[in-house]
Amino acid sequence: MKVRAGFVSNSSSSSFCIYGASMNLSEIIEKIKGTNLIPEEELERMEEENEWYELSEILEEKIGLSTYQSEDYFWIGREWSSIDDDETGREFKEGIKTKLDEVFGSDIECETHEEEIYD
Repeated sequence: MKVRAGFVSNSSSSSFCIYGASMNLSEIIEKIKGTNLIPEEELERMEEENEWYELSEILEEKIGLSTYQSEDYFWIGREWSSIDDDETGREFKEGIKTKLDEVFGSDIECETHEEEIYD
């Protein structure tokens, strides 16, 4: 018989370590309104239904970066573990910054984010 010593919880969490940007929902909406990324009617529907997980899926598909979400806060980037064997750290960072600039504008700041999200 095995006995578990220590704290046991039914809550779930996920953790990640990415290089990229962090933005709240209102910042994202402000930056993508009027672009071809997501039609305004679709944004309005998501807002009415409070279905922001769809925004994460669309961003991942159209930008090609990973998206993590906690309520109305988003982290968008690439996991450090996804760096290619022949890719330098500088190339890794510049590629992410370029993709984010194309969608959100050049005022986005990138850095490493290590977070744990609890459900």
